[in-house]
Amino acid sequence: MSGNETVTLSKEKMRMARRKKAVPYLLLAPVFIFVCCFMLWPIINVFMMSSEYYVVTRPFQRHFVGFGNFAKIFTEDPVFYRSLGTTAIYVLVSVAVQTVLGFWLAWLLTRKFKGRGVVRAFALVPWAVAGIMVGIIWNLMLGQTYGVINDLLVKFGICETKPSWFSSRALAMTGVVIANVWRGIPFFTISYMSALSGISDELFESAKIDGASAPRQMFSITIPMIRDTIVITTLLRAIWTFNAVDLIVSLTDGGPNRGTTTLALYIMNTFKVDGDFGYASALAAISTVIMMIVAFIYIRIGKLGKDNMA
Repeated sequence: MSGNETVTLSKEKMRMARRKKAVPYLLLAPVFIFVCCFMLWPIINVFMMSSEYYVVTRPFQRHFVGFGNFAKIFTEDPVFYRSLGTTAIYVLVSVAVQTVLGFWLAWLLTRKFKGRGVVRAFALVPWAVAGIMVGIIWNLMLGQTYGVINDLLVKFGICETKPSWFSSRALAMTGVVIANVWRGIPFFTISYMSALSGISDELFESAKIDGASAPRQMFSITIPMIRDTIVITTLLRAIWTFNAVDLIVSLTDGGPNRGTTTLALYIMNTFKVDGDFGYASALAAISTVIMMIVAFIYIRIGKLGKDNMA
């Protein structure tokens, strides 16, 4: 074989190697382009608009204001702080109750009993119901004159008169939390059932032989073994609850007197009703940063991915 042929074969091999290396990037290119166009660019655009005065009804007055929107939010906007406090209460209470009830239901549904399949199917129904529909259902159930909840409260002697759930901030927030808890329990139940089924029965048998009580087994074996699942599910549900507006819109529409207006709903109203794209973008940017910080701290505290039995 001549020297020219050897050089030609070497170049051909190099071209083939480059082509093989390029194949994964070519396959990923459509997904990357899609993510850039429909995810990254909208996010970047929101942060860009947050530095502008941009009211859709005044297109010719659009101009750059720098940190003006952010300064106004932190110094002149009491609704922001109130909605942020409402969001914190809404998210913390909802997720905490959902976690406890979801774990309890998952533990029950992993036990063997007759008709377990049917009970499992019915227990997961709320997760399939749209948020708007959940709001309508609980609006009817919590109605002052026709709601079944008030009828039960009066019949069992818990209340002397039928309360008006949507006339005060405390009752309205209670109603919203109850509806959200009802909707979110199946998510935790499904996740915890899967996690619990992965724990070996030998661990519990060994614990029983050593004299460990049921509560000791729960806190020393069960919860540590599914800690990663707890961290992930609570974080995901907190993010979804933080950003969701469908249930609140259909149940209370943020009332009474903004008593159930969360930060996400405030952003939506500023954007859609007021048409203030710049100010809404600044609120959305702050909301994004808040969730990123909370998620980072929570993952660090929850020690996600580390030894569960440590």
